[in-house]
Amino acid sequence: MRRHSIGNIHAGNVGGKLLAMTFLWFAGWTTQAAAQSDIDAIRELVAAQLQGVQVGAGYAAIVDFAVSRDISAATYYPDEVEGVHDPKLTSIKLPFSFTFGAEGDSKRPFLQGHFAYQTLDADFELLADELIRSEWKTYGGSVSGGVEIALSDSMKLLPVVSLGYGRIKNQADYTGPVGEEFFKPIFSNLLFDWDANTLVYGASLGLDYRRQVGRFDIEMLGNLTHHRVESTSASTEFAKADGHVTAFDLEVNAVSPTSWKLGDYPLAVVGLFGLTNVFGPDRDALGFDRFFEAGLGLQADLSSRDWNVTSLRFGLKAIFGPDVTGWGLIVGYDF
Repeated sequence: MRRHSIGNIHAGNVGGKLLAMTFLWFAGWTTQAAAQSDIDAIRELVAAQLQGVQVGAGYAAIVDFAVSRDISAATYYPDEVEGVHDPKLTSIKLPFSFTFGAEGDSKRPFLQGHFAYQTLDADFELLADELIRSEWKTYGGSVSGGVEIALSDSMKLLPVVSLGYGRIKNQADYTGPVGEEFFKPIFSNLLFDWDANTLVYGASLGLDYRRQVGRFDIEMLGNLTHHRVESTSASTEFAKADGHVTAFDLEVNAVSPTSWKLGDYPLAVVGLFGLTNVFGPDRDALGFDRFFEAGLGLQADLSSRDWNVTSLRFGLKAIFGPDVTGWGLIVGYDF
């Protein structure tokens, strides 16, 4: 039995090297109109400065964040960095899962996946009163196959392989006369206004541990994932993603039955705690590499019905960490 999250909405802090682009070569420029030859020359300079820079490695983290089911769907409001204002990351996921075999079998294969939609927004201030408002949109999804291996009555090992797809598209709006007439023709299809298609593949190893302690049912769900992200096509070479992301996820839930009922369904109080830690050279591409979650919810027991879903869970949780804070609305289910 695995728990799935279908609607976590968080507010937090996201900044980092992906957003913190350096535009020092524009210092001292005025609002005078530039000739096309000047724009072409500066565009070539920007392209030369980007040669050898792994710009797409950061986009790999964005795509993996959308496609990986192991990092909660969320909306984060990150810490601002110099020259970057109001960054915001929002991710929405719709999961599905099928398990084969009977409850109690020592090995049960399963198939799972999800669809995802994600946006990343930020305002870049290159000159006073001149902003580039950029948005990255990612559409994606993944399919995973694995086996539940019973190690004991309370512990299961979950080896999984996965394959996913992500399409990322960037669009920028420019404010002020310099932005429209000068920055737009320089950056279009270079740093901004491009699209790319990516392939995501990898494996994970999970551990599902459940036991009763007093009046509490304790659930411990741990997962270590490693994904490779590669572009299959891109409108500009600088948007090509070629990187890998490793993440560790831990969720601990304590479920305590109550005398309350919702209609005919018994209710339980649930205390939630979670940890996500991202590893690797691009672990801070989203502005943070780890965060904690703590919250409280209610769970309705549906096991009396002959349904695939045995329980529904709703609640609120807080997010906190070195570079992110926020809150979450929890909607989950067991099967």
